[in-house]
Amino acid sequence: WAALRAGQAGETPEPIVLVVTVEISPERIGSFLEAMKIDAEGSRTEPGCLRFDVLACDEPNKFIFYEAYVSEEAIAFHKEQVHYKAWTDFKAGGGVLSQTVVKAKGALYQM
Repeated sequence: WAALRAGQAGETPEPIVLVVTVEISPERIGSFLEAMKIDAEGSRTEPGCLRFDVLACDEPNKFIFYEAYVSEEAIAFHKEQVHYKAWTDFKAGGGVLSQTVVKAKGALYQM
């Protein structure tokens, strides 16, 4: 998978993509961004993570995480990492007003 991540292989894998939409308590946005910086930067170093982006919506307290992984095992590995705990600790603290997760496979995915 390292060769695929580096764009050195001829075929693109069919990744598993998670699109997570969250609404954050306005007074907790600073803490949220700190936690997500830790999670995103750490996630991008994982061997099975192809992409991890945090996007800000037009509504100031809504965000989208765009995550792509090589396999279900890579997602499970991600959830065991120390940097992921920054996100789960933030969630446990009550800063998330709502969350939806859409799981899909890359159809016309480009790394």
